[in-house]
Order: sequence, then C-alpha cells, then structure tokens
Amino acid sequence: MPYLNHNVPPFSAYIRNEYLYNHHEGHGEFTFADVHTVNSMERRALLFECLLTNGVNWTRRPIHAFCWKKDAPIYPLNIHMYWDCFSPYVDVQKRSRLANLRAELVDWHGKKHKGTYMFTVDWAWESKAILDTNYSEDPEHKCAHMFRMDDGNFFAYPNNRCIWYDDAYMDVRLEGNPGYLIDQSFYTVENTREDTITDDSYFTQWEQDKPERFNVKEKPIAKVNKKNKNEDIL
Repeated sequence: MPYLNHNVPPFSAYIRNEYLYNHHEGHGEFTFADVHTVNSMERRALLFECLLTNGVNWTRRPIHAFCWKKDAPIYPLNIHMYWDCFSPYVDVQKRSRLANLRAELVDWHGKKHKGTYMFTVDWAWESKAILDTNYSEDPEHKCAHMFRMDDGNFFAYPNNRCIWYDDAYMDVRLEGNPGYLIDQSFYTVENTREDTITDDSYFTQWEQDKPERFNVKEKPIAKVNKKNKNEDIL
C-alpha cells in the first residue's frame, strides 16, 4: 500500500489563488489546474497535488483550495470533509458500482449537498513492524468518497454521511436515521476450529477414494522409495 502519496484519476479544477500566496493575496482570483495526486497524513485533511498552466507543480493543497466553478460558495474546511485522514498508508480506487452515481451528502449541521461520485480514498496500517496507534482499521473503519459537488466545490465524505441515488435500483430512499449501529466485531476464521491441527483437514477427516490403477500386477523396474513401510508402491 502506498505511503503518503497516491495517484488519483486526474481531474481539472480551479485553485483559489490565496492558496498560492499563503493567504496574503489572490482572494477572488483563480488559476486553472490539473489535480493528479493525493497526500495523506494522519490527523490532517486530504491534501492534493496539482499542475498549473504556468509550469508549476504545487503539492499538498487542501481540498477546499479547489473548485470547478468560480462562483462556488466558500465553506469552512469541515464542510468539505467529515474526518481527517486515518493513516499515512493510503489507497485510491474508483468503485465500479458507484461510478458516476449521484448522492446527497449530509454535513455536520444536517444540511444536504448534492454531488457526483469521483473516486474513493481508503486507509489501513501497512507496517506491522511499527506499533499501530491509529484508527484506520479498529475499532471502526472510515473511507472518504470524493465528490464533484453541484455548487462547484469538491467534498470527501464517509459512507454514513452519503445517501445515494440510483433510479434503476432504489425504491424508497432514506429520509431519516435508520438506527444502524457501528459494527465493532472482529471477524476471523482462524483459531476457531479447536478439533483440527492441520490446514489439510479434508485429507485427514474423510477417507479418500483410491484412484483407478493400471498394470497393478507389474513390479517396479527399479527400487522405489516409500514414505513408510506400510505404504503401497502402486
């Protein structure tokens, strides 16, 4: 799993120029950019790398630095993203079942924003040699679905803040909290079979049918090594 940086499906956007001048100037001005990489650092918002039309490649710009409409409303960062990154070990993929679907995203005020799915950023803890002190895998897991919002911004929201649209599939869409609970169980099948000792138990627990043998009356033409004295040679 990549560490810190991962390619994303490239997308075009405007970067708000104040993010190019440390917020000292450039407010209300924009520069066209191709966004191509995401950066993930634990307990920090998603950061993106982009290539500008003047030849500059700028890294680690926050998600709310970008828009695809110049008149997009300006929100606090905590409206664009619901959680910080959970780990420096990051994965990016486009979920085939969600590709191009639209959804309502519910912010922390309860307001709904509509947008179109782009790709998903997910986290885990890759290095088992280093103590895992984060929450990318336990006790609960969160990913961040990236959306191109109708109002011109970009959002990254977890599953439990998204209500999806699919006219050919969904009949009654969610209108309120369904009461689902976070599953904090740890699912594993190993070390749960107390009466077996090997991983080839289907050989030891059931008698095998002996395959049909040919030339059973013929003797071997040379010495044949056997695993044990009771083993049939042919």
